[in-house]
Amino acid sequence: MKIIIRADANKTVSMGHVMRCLSIADVLKTLGASVLFVCAGSDAKELINKRGFDVSVLNTDFDKTLEELDKFTALIKEVNPDLIICDGYYFSSLYFEKIGKLAKTVYLDDYSKDAYPVDVLINYNIYGDLTDYEGIYKKAGVKLPKLILGTGYAPLRKEFIDAKPIEIKKDAPYDVLVSTGGSDSLHIAKTVADRFVESPKEGIKLNILVGPFSSDYDYLINLEKSHPDTVKIWSNITDMPAFLANFDYAISAAGSTTYELCRMGVPSVIFSMAENQDLINETFDKKNIIKSAGNAKKHFDDTINNLLHCIYTIEECYEQRVMFSDAQKKCVDGKGALRIANFLIKGEGKNEKNN
Repeated sequence: MKIIIRADANKTVSMGHVMRCLSIADVLKTLGASVLFVCAGSDAKELINKRGFDVSVLNTDFDKTLEELDKFTALIKEVNPDLIICDGYYFSSLYFEKIGKLAKTVYLDDYSKDAYPVDVLINYNIYGDLTDYEGIYKKAGVKLPKLILGTGYAPLRKEFIDAKPIEIKKDAPYDVLVSTGGSDSLHIAKTVADRFVESPKEGIKLNILVGPFSSDYDYLINLEKSHPDTVKIWSNITDMPAFLANFDYAISAAGSTTYELCRMGVPSVIFSMAENQDLINETFDKKNIIKSAGNAKKHFDDTINNLLHCIYTIEECYEQRVMFSDAQKKCVDGKGALRIANFLIKGEGKNEKNN
């Protein structure tokens, strides 16, 4: 089976779309599929190549996908794929109508709002199986696609399948992970680190995972040099399960990392810093699986204060951390990418929910 994956990564859209598609692609490859990535620009080309996949760069604007159709449809005709997987927020119904004439289409949906004319729709988010897709598609007069819904389909990288969740530590010292995504346009990590080094707490160390598009990398490296006992900077992690297993607590943007933290049972507090993170942030909080620190884009100072409060009060919340860790582990088991790949390769005809 030949498959094209159309996704982008850059300073604006960050790394989430490409990373989750790579998780799916890894499993598709083990099942015998041939996978080609197609990107508007070359920002993610090196990363994708390192994971063992070819990349075709369209040299177009990632946010003007209709303008790429001539180039993309020509490529589709040349490759003649059985399936096209699209992941991003700039694909329209007209876009899918055009490429859908050439191959079966799959869309990874995060917003749960629009009816896309595709063959398969995936929404693995915590709110995925709560969405009334039947109503959305009926109202729009669009044929309902096959649905793959719920956190059982969270496409984590294959290393998470056999990963061992952490044990919850009662006493200090504590290593706290700070993960804010690929670009951190709001400078959350920098702000939290600055505030914490001004008033550190004995027995707590901040470990900041800096994304490839962060403009604060040099600043944070210098902060680490001046406060080596309080701050440690990490980047370019290759074994994420082993990495996450080092931490007792995490503060994270509400995105792909949230589901990885769930799998490892790392008690966490999350926040949203972009519209596509709002539903993840709100729903995890409502389900009492992970608490929300707020919406940083709308209430920056309040969110920062809430995050710092959670860091400073770790030791007081042992029973709460155990409870949240157990809830997180029940939510994600690490086999989502395998379930998606099997569904796509085998072509089951029924709608699927797994949560």
